[in-house]
Amino acid sequence: MKKNPAENYLNSLGSPRSMVTVANCIKNIALMLGQQDYSKADWSKLRRTHWLKVHNSLKSRGCSGATVNLYLTVFKAVAREAWSLDLLSQSVYLKIKNIKGVHYERLPKGRSLSLKECRLLLESCYNGTTKGYRDRAIFALMFGCGLRRAEIVSLKYEDWNCCERSFTFVGKGNKERKVFLPTDLNKVIDEWLYNRGLSEGVFFPRMRTGTNKTLFVFESMNPSSIYRILQQRCNDAGLGAVRPHDFRRTFATRMLEAGCDLFILQRSMGHSSVATTSRYDYRNEVSQEKFCRALRF
Repeated sequence: MKKNPAENYLNSLGSPRSMVTVANCIKNIALMLGQQDYSKADWSKLRRTHWLKVHNSLKSRGCSGATVNLYLTVFKAVAREAWSLDLLSQSVYLKIKNIKGVHYERLPKGRSLSLKECRLLLESCYNGTTKGYRDRAIFALMFGCGLRRAEIVSLKYEDWNCCERSFTFVGKGNKERKVFLPTDLNKVIDEWLYNRGLSEGVFFPRMRTGTNKTLFVFESMNPSSIYRILQQRCNDAGLGAVRPHDFRRTFATRMLEAGCDLFILQRSMGHSSVATTSRYDYRNEVSQEKFCRALRF
């Protein structure tokens, strides 16, 4: 049976969310090229000129530069897989590989939370309930250690080193990394573990409310649950819109404000490129607002 380079590329991805995103891109690329089913498409006929057709289709839809470059990355990756399976010649693959992405510059999305906002968010969870202790611990790890939603829900108790006050886990991209808990947040994690117990398994188990007490279900939460928890707590704290990824932006900005080297921060966040890490730096925006607000006329 002939191997499909598109499916090979999808299966090589470690993140379920990335697989969904890339699968949608591949499906749309196949449709733009007149193929109804990417799994049955003949990718051996892929050529550089096909990207022009895809690019023009994306432009006609008004897609952003980031979206166009995402599709180009996927297009090249499928071509690379086709070449590795001997479905494309090297000369054809190199022509595709050398296609340049779209140059653009936009203001970064999201924002970095202030220390006051972080404190208000933690305080909004302080209601003496087990869920409150859990939610506080989740937020503490997200803006104190820079963890992603998917990494939070996949954490295990075995990943926690009580003596070092650190977590060692495998995150996005199948990268193992270690993060250290800020001293100010030690109490938050300790209180959560006191309520959770020291059982092995999921660090933040699902919870359900029984007739008499709240029970743990030692299964992983869905990453989307973090978003719902955050929105509820933001409402309780009287904060504006906050996205879960804003916590990583907050972590990066605070680390850089404290004088952290950019390459150390890159490893802490699990990025493959320091250029990606630099996009999480919101110091200039915060400073700009501070000085502009202080102007007097």
